[in-house]
Amino acid sequence: MQIVIFVLLVIVVFIILLIISFKKWKKSAIRVMDDGEVMETAMGKIHYKLIGEGPVLFFMHGGPGGIDQGVLIDDIVQEGYSLLVVSRPGYLRTPFAPLSYEEQVDQYVELLDKLAIDKVVAMGYSAGGPLALNFANKYPERTHALVMEAGVSTVFESEEGMDSFWAKLFMSNRIQDFFSWITVKSIKIAFKTIFKSIIGIETLLDKEGIKKFTDLVSNDKERRMWFKNLLDTTVPMSLRKLGLNHDIELLTSIEKIPVDNINVKSLLIYSKEDNDVKWLNAEYLETNLKDFELLVTHGGHMMWIGEDMDKIKSKRIEFLKSINFE
Repeated sequence: MQIVIFVLLVIVVFIILLIISFKKWKKSAIRVMDDGEVMETAMGKIHYKLIGEGPVLFFMHGGPGGIDQGVLIDDIVQEGYSLLVVSRPGYLRTPFAPLSYEEQVDQYVELLDKLAIDKVVAMGYSAGGPLALNFANKYPERTHALVMEAGVSTVFESEEGMDSFWAKLFMSNRIQDFFSWITVKSIKIAFKTIFKSIIGIETLLDKEGIKKFTDLVSNDKERRMWFKNLLDTTVPMSLRKLGLNHDIELLTSIEKIPVDNINVKSLLIYSKEDNDVKWLNAEYLETNLKDFELLVTHGGHMMWIGEDMDKIKSKRIEFLKSINFE
């Protein structure tokens, strides 16, 4: 009997500690809501963050994401650039509104006007790709250049796992943030195992390629930190779920993204091993853009920490330095 009571007490204490740890994490995680500013526009409020001095790079984040995802390239500010990031509708402090891509870029231009920013470099990352293309195409006079890094540019198929039991559980209103916390904790405890499972989904690498990539990232502090930072910008899910759902709705409805008016220099960085934003997105831009450079990289949808990590960074800087910002 005493053993049973002891076991029950241990379980109760464990649950209490679990709850305390979760609440402490969530309190810290939602501090992202205190970051940045909110601007009122004709289409509603928009959450944005502007840092640095110099020509403005307009970073259009992936999904899920928000203004905090700018941390993935904020070291570029040290090179003499400003970095502008906005949270799309339904992400963080931008209230949800079912705005189309075209309506969102109209809102961006109003934001730029209010911030007295004349022109920007439109930078589309993953799910932010359609925004960068729509911006550069509709407002060429406001665009210095275009950068597409694994950015969606054409027909997009929803990931197979989105309708799975685990995906629905992860997105469940009642426990979505708990699962977010479990994921973050798991990365700290078993980085190699978690990263390997993610790479298996996000890339087209074979078994040996996945092992090599996992070892590369697991044994490198900078790469591990980048991945942890990325993960932190996707949680808590409760602050991003409406935005993610809207992203998926817009992405899966893409038939053709017009690029006819894009005449500025463009940098395209894609991986043939990407299982999320597939190679056909690079091919569409290769076929339809007039002035572009293409960098083919290793690592699929995690190419930023693959074998070509340094090459991507240096190419990005080299490209930006080639732009006439007059």
